[in-house]
Amino acid sequence: MVRPRRPLEELEARLNQAAPAQPQPYLSREEFAASYGADPADLAKVEAFARQHGLEVVESSPARRTVRLAGRAADISAAFGVDLQQHQDAEGITYRVPSAPPQLPAELKTIVEGVFGLDTHPIARRRAD
Repeated sequence: MVRPRRPLEELEARLNQAAPAQPQPYLSREEFAASYGADPADLAKVEAFARQHGLEVVESSPARRTVRLAGRAADISAAFGVDLQQHQDAEGITYRVPSAPPQLPAELKTIVEGVFGLDTHPIARRRAD
């Protein structure tokens, strides 16, 4: 997930300025994405980083401020400076967990707000009937 084009605190301040008796100043999805979505230049930098590490850009969304990547575990490990360790839980479910927090090059540290999806440990479990 990359930083917004403008700080989200601006939106909060804008909403707090509305008089209580007046309707809230709603933004359309398009207006919100144009004002608070990702800067295309930021997305391009993340995409270039991914390609340099042999990763595929599956999707890039300015509105959601996300870049979804795919690739071999070895390439992902190298790109983010982690070792993806394979574990198995008591029910036999196999998953991967990074050995450390993901690392980013200096040029992306102020752009990327979070790296998600390296941990594939299932969160929800099916209830027994």
